[in-house]
Amino acid sequence: MDSADILADPLLALCRDAAHIATARMRHWRRQLSAADVEAKGERNNLVTAADAEIEALVRWYLATRRPGDAMIGEEDAAALPVTGVAGGEQIAAGLCVPPADGAAAGPQSLDWHVDPIDGTVNFVRGIEDYSFSIGVRTPDPGDPDAADPDTWLAGLVAGPELGKVFLARRGRGAWMFAGQVSDLQAISGDSGGQPAPEVPLTRLRGRRPGQRGRLVATGFGYGRAQRDQQFAVLPEIMEHFDDMRRAGSAAIDLCQAAAGRVDVYYERRLGLYDYAAGALIAEEAGLHVYRPSHHHGTGDGSDLCIAAGSLEDLERIAAIHRRQRAAQH
Repeated sequence: MDSADILADPLLALCRDAAHIATARMRHWRRQLSAADVEAKGERNNLVTAADAEIEALVRWYLATRRPGDAMIGEEDAAALPVTGVAGGEQIAAGLCVPPADGAAAGPQSLDWHVDPIDGTVNFVRGIEDYSFSIGVRTPDPGDPDAADPDTWLAGLVAGPELGKVFLARRGRGAWMFAGQVSDLQAISGDSGGQPAPEVPLTRLRGRRPGQRGRLVATGFGYGRAQRDQQFAVLPEIMEHFDDMRRAGSAAIDLCQAAAGRVDVYYERRLGLYDYAAGALIAEEAGLHVYRPSHHHGTGDGSDLCIAAGSLEDLERIAAIHRRQRAAQH
């Protein structure tokens, strides 16, 4: 698949439409977000906003009208809301590329869509640019949905509206980055009136480029004291092999930064499935070694650890450090 074919892929077209809805509403909410729109979920800095719930509801409606036989799993468990039910919804709807499905079934195979409406909500609330919409799709697992084989992940997209970046991947066909907004991609993919399709300015992602200097590791930290203490405890040993650390506050963005070669490794414990659904596939398709939580491959321990590393050595080293920590705790 080359860059021009990316826009024609049916699953990525659905991902783009969902991201178009999400990022349009992010821009709306950022202009008017108030303290009354923000709440804490458990820990005081584990924030959720009215924007999170609304965006998830809109995306749920969209997928239900385009893929009625599929399931959507979202972080906020919000009920579906038609896009025309929000301010500016008619304009948003005009930018969608995939028409509603005919009939009750959308195809021979049902799929699971995992959506994080705003990954990096604290950043979103505080006006820090590192937040994103993330959507990943996979074939459902007949058993434990959290233990599906990694090969079941089919497509993923992460859109950072304030970063001006869209990251996307299709299994077996590479990972790509678009410098711009999802709405720009929508315009490129629209009806060209019989004219040749415009060139799509996508960059193929392949991890760290030869000749880059320094070694950077990215990670994140939990909201609870006990979890943070565990994460801080392994940092000195991990940092023996790196020159510096980065902390974006969005797992989806960190995974994409690893895919783009801006950091050498990203790791974090206790992520939700929606946090890495798209980003892990993007990193994998960029050629990185990826270990998803609850998957019994790579480290062989089925831990709660997510890793994306340019080298197998880095992946195995970080997994071993965490494995020793868990053994010591037990």
